[in-house]
Amino acid sequence: MGLLSALSNAVSGLTVNQSQMDIVSRNVANKNTIGYNRRILRTQETSATGITAGAVREIGVDRMLDTLIQKQLRTEASGGGYASIRADFLSRIDSMFGKPGSSNGINKTFADFSTAMQQLAADPASPTTRQGVLAKAQSLASGISSLSENVQAMRAEIEARIANDAQKVNGLLEGIEKATKRLNEVFDDSTRQGLLDERDRYIDDLSNYFDLQTFDNGTGNFNIYTSSGGPLFIEGRSLRVKFDGRFAVNANSIYDPDPALSTLGRLVMSDPIGSQIDLTRNGLVRSGSMAALFDLRDRILVETQAHLDEFAAAVTTSLGDRTVAGTAATVGLQKGFNLDLNALQSGNVVTLEYTIQPAGTRQKVSFIAVKNPAALPLPAGATADPNDIEYGIDFSGGMPAAIAAIGTALGAPFAVNNLGAGVVQILDDGAGNTRDINALSARATVTALTDQGLALPLFVDGNAGSQLYTGSFDSGSQKRGFSTGIRVNPALLADPSRLVVFQTIPNTTPSGDPARPSFLRDQLQSWETDFTPAIALTGSTAIYRGTSSLFLDRMIAAQTQASSNATALAEGQEVVLSTLRERASEVSGVNTDKELADLVEIQNIYAANARIISSVRDMFDALLRI
Repeated sequence: MGLLSALSNAVSGLTVNQSQMDIVSRNVANKNTIGYNRRILRTQETSATGITAGAVREIGVDRMLDTLIQKQLRTEASGGGYASIRADFLSRIDSMFGKPGSSNGINKTFADFSTAMQQLAADPASPTTRQGVLAKAQSLASGISSLSENVQAMRAEIEARIANDAQKVNGLLEGIEKATKRLNEVFDDSTRQGLLDERDRYIDDLSNYFDLQTFDNGTGNFNIYTSSGGPLFIEGRSLRVKFDGRFAVNANSIYDPDPALSTLGRLVMSDPIGSQIDLTRNGLVRSGSMAALFDLRDRILVETQAHLDEFAAAVTTSLGDRTVAGTAATVGLQKGFNLDLNALQSGNVVTLEYTIQPAGTRQKVSFIAVKNPAALPLPAGATADPNDIEYGIDFSGGMPAAIAAIGTALGAPFAVNNLGAGVVQILDDGAGNTRDINALSARATVTALTDQGLALPLFVDGNAGSQLYTGSFDSGSQKRGFSTGIRVNPALLADPSRLVVFQTIPNTTPSGDPARPSFLRDQLQSWETDFTPAIALTGSTAIYRGTSSLFLDRMIAAQTQASSNATALAEGQEVVLSTLRERASEVSGVNTDKELADLVEIQNIYAANARIISSVRDMFDALLRI
């Protein structure tokens, strides 16, 4: 190697050393900068011949980045955002209901009401005991209503939070758009690495809201989609999210993919020319805090509301409905039952049970009374039993028309006869022996405090004045949101004696008669009914049948378990995130000790190159003196 080659190599080394020291200083200065990735200088030995042979030159500046870890981190960040939001709200729901067996939960309020009813059965003549029952009943109604209002308040809170988060997402999308545009305009390596860091920070923040994946072909075409294909950022299209939030949220507020029918906000991705994609539907957002908020608003809290409505309806009907039993009837070879329909109110159900022969298959048919023809056909799942056959029967045109409608619904081989005075007769096919009728009955809501048996309309629906709760579908489902409006019957508050007195004609019930209080006590403690939300509470599609008390216990236990599971998931997700952050920091983070060690090495190399230059200079001086 000649002197000129040695000099050239040393000078190139000094130049590279200066750039390396600049990068080290920049790394150290940005040690605590969020999203900063450690930089290294990429160099290459020249392949030239002559005096520059063996010289080193700068190729560019690289970020120390493991893209696989980055992808995993974003995936887990969206999972962490989902788990954290879900755990927070489920914990709040659990706190609202109270722990199983706690002294301040809704189960304690119900137990106090049941105890007061027991005391009334033991001492029906006592005015103090009667007032005690009404006081506990008011506490129970208030507690159920408060829980329902809190559930809807949480849904309204979520609606507002989605609107706020949508603005934050738009800020991140704008930042990504600006950084991407600058990347297409700048070619300086150092500046580009800074812009890439900046864009990654925005994307990392965006991954808390959505499950996302990025696509970059390296030719100025950079796009971001949700993992299910929902567009978040498409280069050149200026996409932004829009959320048409609703200020008033109640139990009847339901999301519908059809904007004209939806009573809750939709999250849509739109561009400047008006194209829109609804991210709320079709599972386009499956993880991240946004997915959790929509899941809570549209499923979890809706199920919680349904549980409360189911419980409120069960307590009300256990006390205020009476069973109308069919009487056996035989006409020739045909057998069946007669049933008086006069006591039926809108929403009350007539139940027919029969066996299909010769297979022996049992079947149940439910006829739901309707007073508004516009409500027909009824929605699927009008009753709690998922296996029954349901028919809405219009009673607004009178009993003959209603009985005819029952006959039309049943069809052959049954015989349906109108016996007059509101009595229907349903018979099997006799000699045909393809159908055997097992039972025919109805549950009818009592409409007065006296002279309709032992049942008592102790609770009423305060959502529309103080109307009776009958399970009506005339103006939509009366059950939906009933827990918000459950109230103690004002007529009973005005005359507490009706807790005992159930008959005034022809004789008035004695004030100490225990018949009605004992009936109400037994109904609270022992009467069983079918509950609709069986899937959410038991994990099975099998129908759940039990008392109001048992259903309440299951409901509280389910909420507690859901909260516990969600908290454990969120904690586990945080452990995963912490591990990935540590791995990412090991690759991309700035270690001051390592940077200083590198600086010492660079300085030593710099000094060596400087000595080569000094030695070459001395050699040239010696040559010139010859």
